[in-house]
Amino acid sequence: MSNDNFIDVGSEFAEWDQLKEKLGMLFRIEDESRHNMMEHSIQLLTQILEDAEEAKPINFSERLEFIKKNTHNYTSFRQLEELFKETKKKIAVKRIMDNK
Repeated sequence: MSNDNFIDVGSEFAEWDQLKEKLGMLFRIEDESRHNMMEHSIQLLTQILEDAEEAKPINFSERLEFIKKNTHNYTSFRQLEELFKETKKKIAVKRIMDNK
């Protein structure tokens, strides 16, 4: 993974921060439109990991499959949030290691 990839995924993480706030609100009020936003968020995470393959969190495939099957469920939203956090941390660690 080159340092260029780190720059590229910054905008995706910024987008996730906005989506996360909106999704939290949609889950609180039980708005059905959260399903589409969850789908978009899943695509966003997948896009990030295409650019940063080695940043995949542990058990990524299984966890992502759970999220995809349960986009209406708050637990899936929390799991997606954790996947984004873990991915961001792994990218940061990789960046530090590459700069040594």
